[in-house]
Amino acid sequence: MTGENRVTYRGWWIVAIAAVAMSTGPGQFAFGALGLFIRPLGEEFGWDRAQISLAATYSTITLALSIPIIGQLVDRFGSRRVLLPSILIFAALLAAPALFADALWKLLVIYILIGCLGAGANALPYLRTITTWFDSRRGLAIGIAMGGSGMGFAYVPPLAQYVIDGYGWRAGYLCLALVTVAVALPLVWFFLRDAPPGQGKAASPGKDAAATGHAEKTTVNLPAVLKSRLLWQLFLIFSFLSFGLYGVLSHMVPMMTDRGMATGDAALVQSTLGIAIVVSRIFVGYLIDLFSATRVAFICFLISACGVGVLAAGAVGAPAFLAALAIGLSMGAEIDMLAFLTSRYYGVANFGKIYGILFASFLIGTSLGPYAFGLAYETYGSYREVLVSAVIVIIISAITTLLLPAYERPKEF
Repeated sequence: MTGENRVTYRGWWIVAIAAVAMSTGPGQFAFGALGLFIRPLGEEFGWDRAQISLAATYSTITLALSIPIIGQLVDRFGSRRVLLPSILIFAALLAAPALFADALWKLLVIYILIGCLGAGANALPYLRTITTWFDSRRGLAIGIAMGGSGMGFAYVPPLAQYVIDGYGWRAGYLCLALVTVAVALPLVWFFLRDAPPGQGKAASPGKDAAATGHAEKTTVNLPAVLKSRLLWQLFLIFSFLSFGLYGVLSHMVPMMTDRGMATGDAALVQSTLGIAIVVSRIFVGYLIDLFSATRVAFICFLISACGVGVLAAGAVGAPAFLAALAIGLSMGAEIDMLAFLTSRYYGVANFGKIYGILFASFLIGTSLGPYAFGLAYETYGSYREVLVSAVIVIIISAITTLLLPAYERPKEF
């Protein structure tokens, strides 16, 4: 096996490690799982859904403020040095509700700290590492890694719901904290490496982790980037998209139980969405290496709008599962697109800082969506009105992707 082949082979192991470790991140274990705790928290303490949903809102707002800083730290110090302390802090904070959340303000403070101090346990450091190992097959590598991270959305609902039903919501939080420490920490500590051998933390990947390649660009002028039309187009796309999709995700279980489904079946609907995320992230990653990522995004986003529309029509049972599959297709594409387009438009050397800014846009929508869905339910007694609004903003996101400029593509695949 040649040196280049060995590096490429090891690069795929880095992808597998990142995939498993990312499945335990804050998006899956704190934000994605919150919907499973809405009912038991409300029953024990009398908090309404809008109040509990504020935990996700405040967490993602603080994460949006923190993630650009994390991006700069990763560009400067490397992924492992950011990930290791962040994983430990996140696990401790994930266990905190079981011990301290006997008042709403305490729950909200814990989630604010997750967004701030646990920010480094999110996908950004892993994706920064992957972009240093791959160029021509970067879309597929990102897709596989993000597909693995999507497994968290698939296994968390049945796992956490089983623990909550059998042992209470406090045990559910403790279980998730334990999984985080047992899975992510050893993988990052023993196996994750920031760059191929012989390259530094700011490595420049060539044709799949070989020599310096065309995808690397010099350091960008950040003030100029902040004034550019491209950045704000991307900002709009991912903030609107995340508002609609993650509002649905955070309320999927209570929405289905309101319509008469058992809690276990409702959790399976959310789990189905997670499985769709896994499959679509890999498939979409493969497609964006072959075709224009903006065209692929347009199609995926429209399909998800149809899925949300089915839910707005009152879907339950089999139609609800089909809607979850359609929504999962777009949720599987969004982070793939965000990471891929960041690396193509701005280069690997600038990945952390630009991805941090754009991921903040994603988090703005993510922070507002759950609260808007909870508030709509408390106001109207159903989710129909806010689901219709979600369809509209997702369609706007899809159309805006067609207005993005072309990007430089690798010469070989």
